[in-house]
Amino acid sequence: MSAERSFHLGYSTITWGPTPDLDKVFGTIADAGWEGVEFISVSMDWLGTPRRLRGLLDQHGLPPVCLFGSVSLAPDAEQVLARQRRIIEYAAELGCPNYCFLGGNRVALRQPNDDEFKRLAEQAETLIDYAEPLGVKVTYHAHPRCTVESEEEQDKLLAYAERLQICMDVSVAAFMQEDAVAQIFKYRERIGYVHMKDWTQGKFCVMGQGTVGLDFAAIRAALEEIGYQGWVMGELSSYADTDADESCRANREFLRSVGY
Repeated sequence: MSAERSFHLGYSTITWGPTPDLDKVFGTIADAGWEGVEFISVSMDWLGTPRRLRGLLDQHGLPPVCLFGSVSLAPDAEQVLARQRRIIEYAAELGCPNYCFLGGNRVALRQPNDDEFKRLAEQAETLIDYAEPLGVKVTYHAHPRCTVESEEEQDKLLAYAERLQICMDVSVAAFMQEDAVAQIFKYRERIGYVHMKDWTQGKFCVMGQGTVGLDFAAIRAALEEIGYQGWVMGELSSYADTDADESCRANREFLRSVGY
């Protein structure tokens, strides 16, 4: 963590796809100046054992920050939930402090109903019960095409899952035409994790190149004001137009230019 800010600044593997050259990826992340690594869309069989992965991370001076998963509200819900327990166990053995999940899949042509919010909350509480004794924190990521997309829907979920914290994704808030800075203050007691990227012309993009009006300096100031001391993770989704290595460096350079 920098002495000049309250929070840690890390980066996600998502841009490199499901089977990246981990040694090369970690080298790029470390050389760009990020302080930790998040794993999205990389299966545990590709990551290998926690011991192997931790060894690779240690070679580059990078701690593991978060493993991502997802849940289902479909008939396969219990099987999917069992897989999430395995991810949480892996995170604990790796020494990774966070597990974050999204889902279930958004049902087309209608809003989620109250039963779906309750079932999603029950799954969240089940995962929290499992993760807490292992020293892993559980957060939920509102995201387009998932049961919870908007601030209003997130409020409904949190009302049913009192212990659940959120992954505050500033670009998703902007994409939903919501105020990311206002949400940081609103959810100050529930923010367990932060995602940071930008959005333009129907795609996520390198930070600073977006067209949705994200004020990254104001976002940093808000996080500092609420005393946030967790992880802020830069990322760029795998379907973006910018090369993974290039965007990793460009995102860090941009954040440095606005005071991070």
